[in-house]
Amino acid sequence: MPVVEHPPHQPAHGRAFCAVFAISLIAGACGGESKPSIAEALATDANKKFEDSAEYKPNPKPRPSGFLPPPTDAEFAAWNRKDPEGEKHLYKWDKKNIDRMENYFEEIRCFRDEIKKAGQLAWGAEPQSPKEEQWYQFKRQFIPFIDRWQQRLFGQEPRILEKSKFIGHFLEAHELVMKQYPQAYNESDELQLKKADAHWVVVESKVHRYMEGLNHKPIEWKDPKKYEAFCAEALKEPDDGPKKQRGKRRDKSLD
Repeated sequence: MPVVEHPPHQPAHGRAFCAVFAISLIAGACGGESKPSIAEALATDANKKFEDSAEYKPNPKPRPSGFLPPPTDAEFAAWNRKDPEGEKHLYKWDKKNIDRMENYFEEIRCFRDEIKKAGQLAWGAEPQSPKEEQWYQFKRQFIPFIDRWQQRLFGQEPRILEKSKFIGHFLEAHELVMKQYPQAYNESDELQLKKADAHWVVVESKVHRYMEGLNHKPIEWKDPKKYEAFCAEALKEPDDGPKKQRGKRRDKSLD
C-alpha cells in the first residue's frame, strides 16, 4: 500500500493565524473595501489629538478665584434687620399666660423649701451615720423628681423657650434647687448656703419685677395652710393614668 504522508502537526495559534489570513484573502477577493491597518490608522492625521493641531484654540470656562468681593452695604443691612416686634411677642404671651407661669415658679419655691428642710436635718452629719443616710435617700428620690418636673414642663408647654421670657427665670431657679442647694448641704458649708439663699433672692426679685412690669401683682401666701396644701399637691408624683395590664385580663367574677 502506498504510504500517505500526513502534514506536519501545527500548533493551535498557528492554525488560528492561518484561518484569519484565509478569511482576509477571501474578503479581498470578493471586492470588499480594504481597510487600513492599525498602524496606518494610528499614523493618519485624522486620529491625532485635536489639541496638537494648529487649529486648536483653548477656551476654558473661567473658574472662581476664591477671593470674593466683600459684602455690600445692602447685604449688611439685610443681615442686620431688626424685628419690628422685638420682644413684644414674648411679653404678650407671658401676659396672656401669667397665672399658669406664676404657678410653675411657686412650685419651684415649694421644691426649695423641701430641700432646705431635709438639708437642715442632715447638717453636720457624720459619714455613714443615720442622718447622712437619710439625706442620701432623700436626694436619691427628690432630685430625679424635680428633674422629671422640668421635663413635664417642656412637654406641656411646647416651644416655651421661644414663646416666653419668663422661662429664663424658671431655669435659673430650677438649677439652683437641683445643684447649688444640694452641694451646700452635702458639705455643710455655711458660706455656700448663704450664696444659694442670696441667689434665690435675686431670682425671686427678677420674677416679681417682671410680673409687675406686666401689670400683674405677685401672689402673696397670707394663709400658711393654703401654701402647705399647694406644696403638698406640687410634691405629688403625677398620675399618668391607669397602668396597662399585661397578660390575660383578670376575670372580675372571681373577686
